[in-house]
Amino acid sequence: MLDAFVHDVRLAVRSLRRAPGLALVVVVTLGLALAASVATFSVLNATLFETLPYRDPDRVVVFHHTNSSCSPPTFVDYRREARAFESLSAAAPWNANLTGHGEPERLRGLLVSADFFQTLGATAGLGRTFVIEEERPGREHVVVVSHGLWQRRFGSDPGLVGRQLQLNGEPYEVVGIMPPGFAWGRAYGQEAVGEVWAPFALTPERVSETRRGDEFLDVYGRLRRGVTAEQAQADLDAVLAGLRRRFPTRFTEASGFRLSAVPLHEEIVGELRPGLVLVFAAVGALLLVAATNVAGLLLARAAGRRRETSVRAALGASRGRLFRQTLAEAGVLAAVGGVAGLALARAIVAALERVNGATLPRAQPIEIDGTVAAFALAATLVTALLTGLVPAWQGSRADLMAWLRTGAMSGRGRDAARTRRLLVSAQTAVALALLVGAGLLVRSLAVLHGVPVGFTIAGVLAANIQLPRARYDTPPARAAFVERVIAEAAGRPGIVSIGAVSELPLSGSGNSGTFRLEGRPVPAEERQPHAELWSATPGYFDTLAIPLRRGRAFDARDGAETPPVAIVSETLGRRYFPGEDPLGRRLAFEGTVEQPRWREIVGVVADVRDRRLDREPEPQVYVPMAQRPAAGLSVVARGAGDPWEMLPVLRAAVRAADADLPLFGATTLERLAVDDTRGRRAARTALGGFATAALALAGLGLYGLLAQAVKERTGEIGVRMAVGARPADVARLFLADGAGVIVRGLLAGTILAAVGTRLMRGLLYGVTTTDAATYVSVSAVLGLAALAACALPAWRAARVDPLRALRAE
Repeated sequence: MLDAFVHDVRLAVRSLRRAPGLALVVVVTLGLALAASVATFSVLNATLFETLPYRDPDRVVVFHHTNSSCSPPTFVDYRREARAFESLSAAAPWNANLTGHGEPERLRGLLVSADFFQTLGATAGLGRTFVIEEERPGREHVVVVSHGLWQRRFGSDPGLVGRQLQLNGEPYEVVGIMPPGFAWGRAYGQEAVGEVWAPFALTPERVSETRRGDEFLDVYGRLRRGVTAEQAQADLDAVLAGLRRRFPTRFTEASGFRLSAVPLHEEIVGELRPGLVLVFAAVGALLLVAATNVAGLLLARAAGRRRETSVRAALGASRGRLFRQTLAEAGVLAAVGGVAGLALARAIVAALERVNGATLPRAQPIEIDGTVAAFALAATLVTALLTGLVPAWQGSRADLMAWLRTGAMSGRGRDAARTRRLLVSAQTAVALALLVGAGLLVRSLAVLHGVPVGFTIAGVLAANIQLPRARYDTPPARAAFVERVIAEAAGRPGIVSIGAVSELPLSGSGNSGTFRLEGRPVPAEERQPHAELWSATPGYFDTLAIPLRRGRAFDARDGAETPPVAIVSETLGRRYFPGEDPLGRRLAFEGTVEQPRWREIVGVVADVRDRRLDREPEPQVYVPMAQRPAAGLSVVARGAGDPWEMLPVLRAAVRAADADLPLFGATTLERLAVDDTRGRRAARTALGGFATAALALAGLGLYGLLAQAVKERTGEIGVRMAVGARPADVARLFLADGAGVIVRGLLAGTILAAVGTRLMRGLLYGVTTTDAATYVSVSAVLGLAALAACALPAWRAARVDPLRALRAE
């Protein structure tokens, strides 16, 4: 058996040496398609199929709250009342300024409950994680650092455990260093993983009922052994029912408030999954097009070798032997293409790791590991079968003796021609489906780019500051710092306008909460008023050119000692003051139920798309920075030229106000807007590239089909011309033949696109998967390209010399 296999491979290699052009075309076609498939699968393997570096990660869930996070007192309720969970933990973003060890540096981090690492199922590489006592007030000045920070900043010194670091101006003892495989931040991925973690102290002030509307915590849970997802959700429904009985105006069912537990892996890759699956499906489709193209080439080769095959059959070769020989040739070509594709895939993966790797939610590098290599082998074997089975079947079933006797095309030969037509129609169908997907994404991005964001993004630079609690523990101290930075930078060359805000639009940060309206108690069956709550300086609205619809913006009158005021967005005005003018009305989100701190609404501004470009704005409330100064803020500046030229001015202004504070996360609003559509643009680029390749392959397949038909029907063309057919009639004959193949492919492709584009619903905005304009335009482009591929064979058919054709017959 092995000897026969080796013999077939040797014959296949010898045969392909006599057709180097065909072999090169097939190897390049399959190599490129397999390289794209393997590279894409390596990304999926590192993200969707990644095994999380935690103990029993399938038991870890993330709590989802409708339109909000969780407040500290509500988290305490979850801990006390939930029964399906072995542990419940909370986390909040924490930016820590590291000083005393060289240049000041801002570190990404989280404030977490003491059992956070136990809930995730992670242990320290050196030292320990937190104990429950360190969650209590006064015991929280300990910290766990990441392996990366330990290496980068402290030279992998094992003596770091037990030493103190100055974070935000306060001493923290390092109690542990996490292992290299651990990664977790507010988001999971190399761009956002935490570098430091400190305990979140549940102080009496934080868990008081006055903080019930202060929603900023992310909640994680570890399911008890044996507890199913359905049982966990039932437990959460019971907890929520209890909260609704206690707080009928806050967690109402009519408001749409929901509480659910999402598996950790789903939380990590959930938004990314549709795009990755779509790209992988597109790559699979491209591989299918390449395989059918190669199958068509091998069919044409088999048709040209009928006399040789007939002689071999006459000398005693069995149909099985002929079948194996053709399949062996396809296998050799696929194997060489697979090796070339794997080598190219390694280069593509290395480029992806350098360019876009950090944006993917994963802890391990993208690489060609054993799983990816196994996929490459399987893809190569499948490709060999797809490319070789049809030509082998057709070649072994042909009426070879009839060909040997007459040289004429038998019924089996016509069957082979019909098979090639079906393959080209299939290529056309897949190409149409890919082009429709790319077209829908192009239209979706065009609609998204036209969505009004509510502010000007051109020429605006933003950078972040985190004020340490130790030195800026009072609102007046924080407000004075902000005023000094703005005063230092304002009027400097290149700066037209400058301001500051607590949450920067499109940056991913947010601060939402509930509020009360004066004179309007909320009935139990209605939703508690809810809004994004931001602090801003007077210059913020001018810097971002946020339109003022009514009233006034903040100015020097709105100081710490003046009556509290607020500016609201148009959506808030429409939702909570329908048919009324909100100016002069009062709302409160601070103070107590008995003594709320009422704020007069002095202005109404346009809605700002703060979270995502594709997300409708929520109600928004702005308050003066002087009256509610934030510890974490973003400075925004607009200039007349390159926005990056303002960065040295902002750094100097911060250094003049406090030399120990780093200015971090500098970016432009244009970059934030571009990053917001990065996933859609990546899918569009990938899908567009695959669609273009599929279109080219389909065109080549159609060209090869008609060119082979002209060759095989030369005698028929001579007869037609001899009895009076004009060259134009012959050209129309072959154009009609090609048009029939195209039409069948377009019809099948329309059905395929209607089904396949369901995968990309989550990536579309303002466009449906059945958008008629996209289907019509793409079909027209594909049809014209396909007819262009038919033109040259038809022209050659029209130029056939009838005398030579008849003489050859």
